[in-house]
Amino acid sequence: MGRIIGRGLEGLREFLEKCIRAGGVPIFRTKYGGRRLPGNAVIAACWGKGKEVPGGTILDVPPDIIREMEERKGDWKWLVERLGVYV
Repeated sequence: MGRIIGRGLEGLREFLEKCIRAGGVPIFRTKYGGRRLPGNAVIAACWGKGKEVPGGTILDVPPDIIREMEERKGDWKWLVERLGVYV
């Protein structure tokens, strides 16, 4: 599963804050090989600032958040608003 960088909504929130503050673009993957990751996990990466904010796996993400990530495909700004991320 790779390096675990957080859990649940707090893990998402912390990653978003770090990535955006560093000037990167948060990217989340919910599937690998067409299948959802086990453990309600998502893979997070900080495009453009990966050296400053290393990515990894965030576990225990609520299923409704994962579904919305899949539906919105690449749009992360809704997540910032929903989680109350302040940058």
